[in-house]
Amino acid sequence: WYKDRSGRGNWQEAPPLSEEIYNLEDALVVAQWMNVFLRRCDVLHIACLAQIINTIAPLTTRGEQLLRQTTFYPFMLWSNHAAGVSLAALTLAPQHETRAFGPVPLLDVAASYDAANDCGAVFLVNRSEHEAVTTEIIWSGGAPTQVPAIYQMSGSDPKAANTFEQPRGVVPQQLGALPVRDGQLSLRLPPLSFTVVTTATYVDKQ
Repeated sequence: WYKDRSGRGNWQEAPPLSEEIYNLEDALVVAQWMNVFLRRCDVLHIACLAQIINTIAPLTTRGEQLLRQTTFYPFMLWSNHAAGVSLAALTLAPQHETRAFGPVPLLDVAASYDAANDCGAVFLVNRSEHEAVTTEIIWSGGAPTQVPAIYQMSGSDPKAANTFEQPRGVVPQQLGALPVRDGQLSLRLPPLSFTVVTTATYVDKQ
């Protein structure tokens, strides 16, 4: 919540207040915060999305219409695929020099494994505005035998947003399954992208 600061209803009934328009960069920020929450779930036991519809929210209505804003999709993908325990993901990635924080890795990564259903997920954000990154995902200990689906949302314009006229301007696409060979998977991450790799049927590598 940082663009729309309107808060005066002028005594209207159900006035539109602080109805933010979220874009691709907002969705990538949400995805990174979700990664932080998973990586630090040892100390952060619960996190809540306070506003859900209209006011600074991922869902917006207009009459009978419902618009899924860009920030809805990272939350949806996390809700559907993060479960079980947090895995310690060691990330080696190209560095990007920032004025405020010095060098930071282009990739932000978190992962989970659900033993009850023998499935997992890897969540990756490529923070670069222009550089695609080809990454090798390597599992140690137990490795999946298959990747049933990969979901990816990306775009060339960080300010791109969904509208009632074009509701699917920025949405995740489901990519085809990829093979896991010897516990490794090669994957290209476009610039300005959030990717979820779903995994299934783990085997012990030891």
